[in-house]
Amino acid sequence: MKIVSVGEITIDHYLDQEVSFVGGISLNFAVHAKRCGTDTVSLVSCVGTDEAGIRIFRPLTDEGVDASYVTILNGKTATCDIHVQDYAERSYPSGGYHLNVLADFQLSDADLAFIGQHDILVSMVDQSQSAVFFNRVSTDTAFAGKRVVDFGDWSDYRDGCNRLLSCADKLDIAFVSGSQATIDRLRPLSINVRGLIVVTLGAGGSVALHQGRLLSQGAIPVSNPVDSTGCGDAFQAAFTVHYFRTGDINEALYKGAVQAALVLQHYGAFSQTV
Repeated sequence: MKIVSVGEITIDHYLDQEVSFVGGISLNFAVHAKRCGTDTVSLVSCVGTDEAGIRIFRPLTDEGVDASYVTILNGKTATCDIHVQDYAERSYPSGGYHLNVLADFQLSDADLAFIGQHDILVSMVDQSQSAVFFNRVSTDTAFAGKRVVDFGDWSDYRDGCNRLLSCADKLDIAFVSGSQATIDRLRPLSINVRGLIVVTLGAGGSVALHQGRLLSQGAIPVSNPVDSTGCGDAFQAAFTVHYFRTGDINEALYKGAVQAALVLQHYGAFSQTV
């Protein structure tokens, strides 16, 4: 199995703990997919020419993630400020996310050719992305493998998540973070699409929607939760790997919950040396 994760790399600054970690949705997914036993995991993104950009590559090398298509652009690496509150809940202060070089990230023909060498393409939706970028990476018909998209938080979409609704039938897995209202909105849609829609509910667990059916998995209890940052990325990676390996939705939901519970027990989206 060969997975390529395309999108975001950041340095996560924990304001209250005065420490920083390598992170970003796409990088976190890649690391956890590799930890779940995937043969080949590649990352396509960009970093800056600053010290943070250099820092990114060490954990990727340590984890065995192919970073040969992580481009170095002149400027600063993207950063994200994080507050971790009681019971491991995190929040993002207004103005604390800085795209920096990610604002200039575009896929070259060489990037697309490299992506095409993989079995599974994992991408993400961010409100800062243009529709052109999203369509090129997520729904371009030239890619022959499986497609997975993280649509982020349902509540962020004032348009009712039209991107998800418009392309769901082209995807094998669509992830979205939401609530029971999200499930109610998407369940009818799942009847007419070929792939899965997976709604993550934080401490409420997760639900997979498949052709109108609903399959659920509770969160794995953790006695001392520390930080929920990256739990969703870990869940998605484990779910994706095990679903495409076995085809068993219930098993994939469980494996995702287990991986998320591991992340909940330490600071940072994956265990790493600071």
